[in-house]
Amino acid sequence: MRTFCGIVTDGMLDYLATIYKISNNHASSGANKVTTTALAERMHVSTAAASSMLKRLEESRFVERSGTDGIRLTEQGQLAALQLIRRHRLLEVFLLDVMKFTWDQVDVEAHRLEHAISVEFEDRMDKLCGYPTHCPHGDPIPTKDGKLPVEQLVSLVDMQIGQQGVLQRVGITDARVLRYLSNLKLTPGRTVTLIELAPFNGPVTLELTLDARAELDDSAAQASQILGNELAEQLFVMPL
Repeated sequence: MRTFCGIVTDGMLDYLATIYKISNNHASSGANKVTTTALAERMHVSTAAASSMLKRLEESRFVERSGTDGIRLTEQGQLAALQLIRRHRLLEVFLLDVMKFTWDQVDVEAHRLEHAISVEFEDRMDKLCGYPTHCPHGDPIPTKDGKLPVEQLVSLVDMQIGQQGVLQRVGITDARVLRYLSNLKLTPGRTVTLIELAPFNGPVTLELTLDARAELDDSAAQASQILGNELAEQLFVMPL
């Protein structure tokens, strides 16, 4: 098993990666701190179990905790988190491109493998897949030294009526939702236009346009789709 920044337990790594993801999601949504309760819910453990692990991480100087700022990763903790996230996302690309899994299957499979492969295996995956920059769901892949590019994406529900953009990231890993989006041809790379946004968290109407990465016949070069507001909030685009 690979050692990340001196950490030797898979559980500690999983917590650090989860803290990073929650923190990143909170930053985009305007929330200001990660709580023990939110972490426990994401890890599917009790609050007491999460508190016990946080104590270990704090003693090892991977996290800092305060009543004002909540749970925050130290520089060392963030590097460890990004290294695991890099491995997971590289595995997703490898499973999709080489092993021919579908994009709704790769998250679960990558989670099973991410603690088992060697550094050499990771490097060969990276090379074999052409040094990918994003996972199949559009999340950026951190560099080996723990850097993650900042992307100026907006949620579909934050677009202006008539505005066009390219779908870049799907912020959902639920396999059922991903299969549903595949059926709608709403995968990263698709060009969409916001047609209507109903008030009071009502449905969102989109127009999908054929682009170089889409696989639609001529008769389906342009189509309308209606999504629930909650799902549309998790679809992020690069405005055109």
